[in-house]
Amino acid sequence: MKPNDPFPTGSYELRLTDADLAHLRIVIPDEVRDRNRVLPLAYWRRRVMQILETRHLVPAQLAVASALLAQIDSAVETETPLAKAS
Repeated sequence: MKPNDPFPTGSYELRLTDADLAHLRIVIPDEVRDRNRVLPLAYWRRRVMQILETRHLVPAQLAVASALLAQIDSAVETETPLAKAS
C-alpha cells in the first residue's frame, strides 16, 4: 500500500514545532523592545523562517509564525541606526 503523502508529518514533529513557536512567542517581543540584544533580529528572523519552511504546518502554527515574523520586520523598519562616534 502506497501512502498518499510522501512527507507525512507525525505528532512528534508537530509538537517540536509547537515548542519552538512557544519559545519564540516569549523571546521575540522582548528582543524587539530591547536595544541591547544578546542576539540580532536577523537570528530570530532566521529561526522563524526555518519554521515557515517546515513541511505541513497547521494553520495555527502558520499564523503564529507569520505574526512573529511581522513583529521582527516592523522592529527592523522602525530602528534608527546609532550615530557614529567621531
